[in-house]
Amino acid sequence: MRLDHSSQEDDPVAGEAAMWVARLQSSDATPEDYSRFRQWLAQDPSHAVAYDELCALWGDLRHVPIPADRLKKLRRRSATLATITSLVVAAVVSAGAYRMGVVDRWQSDYYTVVGEVRSIRLEDGTLVDLNTDSAIAIRYSQDERRVQLLRGEAFFSVARNPERPFIVDDGALTARAVGTRYSVRTAHSHFPADVQVEEGRVEVATPQDHALLDPGDAATLTDSGELHVSRRDVDSQTAWRDGKLVFSGKPLGEVLATLQRYRHGRIVILDETAARQKVSGVFDLSDTDRVLDALSESLPVKVTHVTDMMILVRSR
Repeated sequence: MRLDHSSQEDDPVAGEAAMWVARLQSSDATPEDYSRFRQWLAQDPSHAVAYDELCALWGDLRHVPIPADRLKKLRRRSATLATITSLVVAAVVSAGAYRMGVVDRWQSDYYTVVGEVRSIRLEDGTLVDLNTDSAIAIRYSQDERRVQLLRGEAFFSVARNPERPFIVDDGALTARAVGTRYSVRTAHSHFPADVQVEEGRVEVATPQDHALLDPGDAATLTDSGELHVSRRDVDSQTAWRDGKLVFSGKPLGEVLATLQRYRHGRIVILDETAARQKVSGVFDLSDTDRVLDALSESLPVKVTHVTDMMILVRSR
């Protein structure tokens, strides 16, 4: 997650305060943790101020929806508070996303949990690869084969049947094919809805727009409902099917947003310098902690595991 800060320098005290709040609220906090926390408070009066601000915001926001005007007022108060607010909002949004995931899985015929990639063979022979935290519902009829993508991302190797076109519907767009190989992703967090074609042709449509995609084409749904068509390395973009993530010159903020989809909790970047670092490489999805270690070893960033559910990333 990239924090939407002003141009002010990030305050390291905010990150330290966030780590202490998360640590002391965890069930495995030890007497030694409390002793070190008291020492930290005594080091500087600003430590107590930052800690109290985060505790107050957590109590204010943890049980209720967050009005947009409330967040704007909070963000204007100070650079320290902006960082703290972002961390609290991340936790609240994460809880809401989890609840939505439960609903989608309940409505689905097939699903994956966070970190799981799964292959499914449908009744007509179509092979579906489900990415992490994804869910689909099968709606086949005599005239068409329709799959509702409830959440996440899926890659379809469609069994050819000209009499029954294959349609994937995510609620915002539809992707129609007869026999082809393509992926569809619903809008989620930092990622817009999109369709990527590896083989064959796919017709993508929204209420406002439509596009016919050839192999190597991708259509991304914009905020206005239009389709932006571009060229992609589809094999690299869908390497998750083989348990890999492939990046070529991607900003660290985008890389971590992708990695976060495969693990529970939040990864929070505390400064824009770190978020802009370029990343290239092939990473193994079977151990996301090892990916984070590799990034901290190869880039000028520090990765701090506050708890199993919160990781902070900042420039060194």
